[in-house]
Amino acid sequence: MLEAGDPQQVGPYRIVARLGSGGMGRVYLGRSRGGRAVAVKVVRQELADDREFQRRFAREVAAARRVNGVFTAGVVDADPDGSPAWLATVYVPGVSLGDAVAGHGPWPEASVLALGAGLAEALEAIHAAGVVHRDLKPSNILLAVDGPRVIDFGISVAGEASALTQTGMLVGTPGFMSPEQLTGKHVGPASDVFSLGAVLAFAAGGAAPFGTGSAHALNFRVVYEEPDLQALAPALRDVVEQCLSKKAVQRPTVMELLDHLASAVGDGSAVTAVLTETSWMPAPVATKVRSRNAAGPPTPPHTAWTELAQLPAPPRTGQPPSTEQPQTGPAAAGPGPRQTAHPPKQKQPHRTLLPTRRNQGEGGAGPGPAGIPPQATGSQPGADPAVLPTRITRRRALLGLAGATVAGAGGLATWRILDSRAPERRRWKYPADLFLSSPTVAEGVVYVGGGFECALYAVDATTGKQRWTFPARSLVSSSPEVALGVVYVGSADRNLYAVNASDGEQRWKFPTGGAVESSPAVADGVVYVGSEDGYLYAVNAVTGEQQWKFPTGEWVHSSPTVAGGVVYFGSWNHKVYALDAVTGEQRWKFATESLVSSSPAVADGVVYVGSEDGNLYAVNVSDGKQRWKFPTGDGVSTSPAVADGVVYVGSNRNVYAVAADTGEEQWKFPVGGHVPSVPAVVKEVVYFGAEDGKVYAVDTSTGEERWRYPAGSKVNSSPAVINGVLYVGCDDGLHAVSV
Repeated sequence: MLEAGDPQQVGPYRIVARLGSGGMGRVYLGRSRGGRAVAVKVVRQELADDREFQRRFAREVAAARRVNGVFTAGVVDADPDGSPAWLATVYVPGVSLGDAVAGHGPWPEASVLALGAGLAEALEAIHAAGVVHRDLKPSNILLAVDGPRVIDFGISVAGEASALTQTGMLVGTPGFMSPEQLTGKHVGPASDVFSLGAVLAFAAGGAAPFGTGSAHALNFRVVYEEPDLQALAPALRDVVEQCLSKKAVQRPTVMELLDHLASAVGDGSAVTAVLTETSWMPAPVATKVRSRNAAGPPTPPHTAWTELAQLPAPPRTGQPPSTEQPQTGPAAAGPGPRQTAHPPKQKQPHRTLLPTRRNQGEGGAGPGPAGIPPQATGSQPGADPAVLPTRITRRRALLGLAGATVAGAGGLATWRILDSRAPERRRWKYPADLFLSSPTVAEGVVYVGGGFECALYAVDATTGKQRWTFPARSLVSSSPEVALGVVYVGSADRNLYAVNASDGEQRWKFPTGGAVESSPAVADGVVYVGSEDGYLYAVNAVTGEQQWKFPTGEWVHSSPTVAGGVVYFGSWNHKVYALDAVTGEQRWKFATESLVSSSPAVADGVVYVGSEDGNLYAVNVSDGKQRWKFPTGDGVSTSPAVADGVVYVGSNRNVYAVAADTGEEQWKFPVGGHVPSVPAVVKEVVYFGAEDGKVYAVDTSTGEERWRYPAGSKVNSSPAVINGVLYVGCDDGLHAVSV
């Protein structure tokens, strides 16, 4: 369905339905005058207005036009200089690989080998045109009756760099990006080979090889740990293991992969013939693919040109988006696959299968963080379910337009509404494209960062009307902190900003050496914030001058907590620190078994903090000694909340209530997706959101659900509850909900 603000015509194509959105803009179903269906990808205006982007986009489209592979969905038309800029690709009435595996389970070895042969042939055609895909993942692979199709290479990277990377965003999906993408090294065809290996492991094992959880945890595992390939048959495991080598030079070439996989499918020359029949896929998947093909493109509700012309026109540039009325019907997303614990694994014995003549060379990704921040992508309901990012302060920029939605969304599950008033709970919604930080409410205003506009927003808490926006140079995933009429917020552009709460005017900015995803804390005239350069900074709240900085040697995504003159925070070096708030001197440090991106909660002489090693820890404030640890079964990347002697924390598709004194479980509440929220506890109710698209209200004593609010898109943030209203950020904007 089209929405207000969507175009009715792009180039020669009549726009009949919205299919999805991504980091560059939106993707629509379009039809030519002759009735041909295409996927039209419209670039968002702020990118299209950038001259450097225009130049690179035109070059990339020209390169993509040269791709002519049988297993690719090629570019058929484009206007890089248009207003807006756009490109159209072949519309594929298929099923995404992510949907197929989520709905029907892991694939047998023969089917995976056949899939790999088709994907290798597609990559060969893409690379031959001078294009590196950079975002090969299950939702960018469509299964059609005449073989698999790799999509979204038309907005990938031709040559050395894309304009997208120049604007502070990174193309790729956590768990499928190569180590060199994450560490800022040269990215070439070998990067796509790494992604192909991860895709094949996903198809064969039913889960991504580096597990699930937050984007930070996935990126850490990709760079430092070995994949989990235990579910793969030996022959397939050998191929995938070599593709997933940490060093680019140690991976097989696409041609080597194609030769090997093609011989596994048939005689090598028969790959196309085999894959253009549906028999190579698992039988249930083949049936679904044939059904989708028979259904064809979605039929728009209005078909006459005169009727389409009467749809609402888009708002004029510069006007704030209008608020929306409460939804009257549910919209649900089906639950994703199970989340599994993913501790560090020992490398399996290597079996030489493909040529290894390059194994003596150096290059690729080495250990250690770089200034290039990891990114994550969102996924449409049912699409690419192995990727379940991330926590409340993160940069999640979709740089490929949503691939799975080209085939149309499918497999949506229904939900159970315990409170019949739940859909009407919404008071208003401030629409913004994708990914908002956790909101902060002060003096009747909601402050929240994020969206593709790369901005800090101030929204009236009662009406949902925009008061002002403050533009940053890159994504704002740090949650704002408000103190004495000033809003403090970090950005991926490596700066900490101080902005007037009244009018959004900048007071000062403090530069760091890395992206600032840590949410600032303000105490006694000092702002404390972490950076991906490995430091925790103390900055004068009035002048923006540095007071001190403390080195950890690894990324600091954990948001600091200040209590009793001490600053507590975690680092990717597996440690939790306690520093003197005035001098920055270390009082103690506590070691965990994995990275710490969780922010500490302090209550009654105890620090509570989670780790990606799968535990919630209770540590003495006085000396940093462990009191207890509570195992959750998966990484704890979100932060705990403490109220009335109980600690609440989300992990592993559950929210747990744990006794603060003993660490014993009181209850757990299961949900249908990763929990990115810090729970909010108000009057015997704990509120939290999940990536299954719902906000939950649960009784603190019993763990029983009181009601749930169907947001209609993934919930990305922690809720803020004040004066009977809950504010929460979702994929489609900021929601205000009556509690």
